[in-house]
Amino acid sequence: MKNNNNTKTTRRDFLTKSVMAGALLSPSAAGNAVLNVPPTPTGIKKLKITKIESILLTKPLKERFWMALSPIGGYDPKATRVIVYVHTDQRVVGIGEGRDGGVSALMKGFGDLLIGEDPFEVEHIWQKMFNVTISRQGAIKGWGRSSVIGAMAPLDAALWDIMAKTAGLPLYKFLGGRNDPIDCYVTGCYYREGTGERELVEEVERYIKMGYKALKIKVGGVSIDEDVERARIIRKTAGDDFRLMMDVNKGWSLRQSIEASHKLHQFDFTWLEEPLHWYDNVDALVRLKKDCPIPLASGEGEDNRYGARRLLETGAIDFMQFDCHKYAGPTEWLKVAALAASQDVWMAPHHEPQLHGHLMASISNAYILETFGNPNRDPWWFELYTRKPEIVDSKLTLLDEVGIGVEFDKATLKKYGTKIV
Repeated sequence: MKNNNNTKTTRRDFLTKSVMAGALLSPSAAGNAVLNVPPTPTGIKKLKITKIESILLTKPLKERFWMALSPIGGYDPKATRVIVYVHTDQRVVGIGEGRDGGVSALMKGFGDLLIGEDPFEVEHIWQKMFNVTISRQGAIKGWGRSSVIGAMAPLDAALWDIMAKTAGLPLYKFLGGRNDPIDCYVTGCYYREGTGERELVEEVERYIKMGYKALKIKVGGVSIDEDVERARIIRKTAGDDFRLMMDVNKGWSLRQSIEASHKLHQFDFTWLEEPLHWYDNVDALVRLKKDCPIPLASGEGEDNRYGARRLLETGAIDFMQFDCHKYAGPTEWLKVAALAASQDVWMAPHHEPQLHGHLMASISNAYILETFGNPNRDPWWFELYTRKPEIVDSKLTLLDEVGIGVEFDKATLKKYGTKIV
């Protein structure tokens, strides 16, 4: 007898199909296929944000650390840091850090937008904050756009801290990451008044003794030929197996960038960072990319994913440096990282490894973290924390503490802190 497909059914086919059907229909066989899934553990079902507190830390710096056009912390230099505490009705407190750009909005009650919200609804809260920049609410409340984006950074970080703490996990693990040591570099070799070749060599040697194997130097603050000589000294001191990057801090024109990149290429730089003046620092990168022998890095000045997307779409950069400590928070950083990954661009975030380390551990296109090795340049890394990630042999290892995992030194908070709200 023929079936509908005009093919013969053999005795072997019939028996095989019968056995399979029996296995599927047999109560005992079906019972063996049922998995006994234990009940989901129950704990805190929902949190509600009840209060926002914030403080501003300010410490005068002992000297000026010049970039190409300006010194770190202003001409009368100071180090600043904002810390926010987001309280919940379940006594879980989220801690977030940021730059001082968000102080104005925080002083004028911007954090109150979070009161009554569930911190696990982080996307909803992020959009609620961001929407202030495209509504009349900002004008009515006196919340300027740049201050809003600046305030979002620590507030959003605190929400992620709450979620990870509630789950009983380090943030990197809450994000699905893995705690492998992450490469990091030290930023140094600023232009320092009254210093010369001897001090430059001593600085590089100090970083080597600290275990660093990668260094980002400053260029663009003197003539190109003088920068070439500085680079020659640094490369000779560091050796050939030491990674070097350079940061122009928007100090060159397009023509200068092309000339300098060809002269500095001999020293094997990993990247050339933010070379172009502020007024034409995106579109002109396309032209520079065609005539620059060194990979390009940028993105620390972008304060949202839309600006980062425009930068990525130029096809000119090899390293994206979005900084969620300064702008918009981890929620936005993760989106920028995904955009970068879709274009095979590495993430190399600007500043603050204690937060960015968790995010880098959770993505596939993580390249390297930025750190600082001079307490006179960055006192907070050395004074603010009683618990922080470890840096050994130019690699950062996160701690397996819940949340972001840092702990602040109370004496430092008391000495340099002023309450905002």
